[in-house]
Amino acid sequence: MNVKEINGGVELENVQQFNLKHIFECGQCFRWSRQGDGSYVGVAKNKVLRLAAHDNNITIFNTSLQEFFEVWEDYFDLKTDYLSYQERLATDDIMRNAIKDGSGLRILRQDTFETLISFIISASNNIPRITKIVNCLCELYGDKVTYENETFYTFPSPKRLCGVTAEDLAPIRSGFRAKYITDAVEKVNSGEIDLKNLGKMPASDAQKYLMSISGVGPKVADCVLIFGTGRLDVFPVDTWIDKAMKTLYPAACEGTKVRNAGETLFGDICGLAQQYIFYYARENKLQGIRQEKLKFLNK
Repeated sequence: MNVKEINGGVELENVQQFNLKHIFECGQCFRWSRQGDGSYVGVAKNKVLRLAAHDNNITIFNTSLQEFFEVWEDYFDLKTDYLSYQERLATDDIMRNAIKDGSGLRILRQDTFETLISFIISASNNIPRITKIVNCLCELYGDKVTYENETFYTFPSPKRLCGVTAEDLAPIRSGFRAKYITDAVEKVNSGEIDLKNLGKMPASDAQKYLMSISGVGPKVADCVLIFGTGRLDVFPVDTWIDKAMKTLYPAACEGTKVRNAGETLFGDICGLAQQYIFYYARENKLQGIRQEKLKFLNK
């Protein structure tokens, strides 16, 4: 990959495994939106960016070469060799097809606190509503930033939300999740939860640590570990992944938790495997179907 500065941004030339749709629409983030021209605009790290793809190149607008290497190279996980990960995972036809469908997917290195609050909001929720609630929270407590004559809002810091009550959060209409948001804010601000420690703990300990926050269960904790710290050694399970795994890998899931099955099958990069399965299932319109077996497409 070659990186060069252009007017208004940077150009990534001949970048491999970088598909905008697969990255921004796989359920890992909620602040990126597809534009009419196929580009994506989002707010991350207190900055508004626009990304556009053409041929094998990616253009990142509203940044500089220095900022790219200081911030965005890590945020987009561009130092990771995803082709080598895919080779390790592609041990059966199911995963080979899933990788083919989700090729170009990358795990974003998002802010840990933003990820924690976003996935607390995600509980028993759908992506459009999660996105709306997160954006409302940002409008209420974030800082205003302008890009291309549009107004955006940054994600509020823990200090900015310090002292906020469930009643204060009524305008964002997060429902029962409001009390979980305030508990998370309180525990982060008090130091009871130190988000910087998450990457240093064994996965099981980190999960239990996060689950001391009200409303944080195993799935939310695992999502925070993957999308908020970049760890790939956890396997988040919701009802969708549970159903897909039990259908696709019934022998591996028999007599054990699906989470354990995923970890056993895919090892220390099981979190990436989970994302390929998640995207594969969704793209083949398998969510919520009632039939006993899922129909997966061979492409």
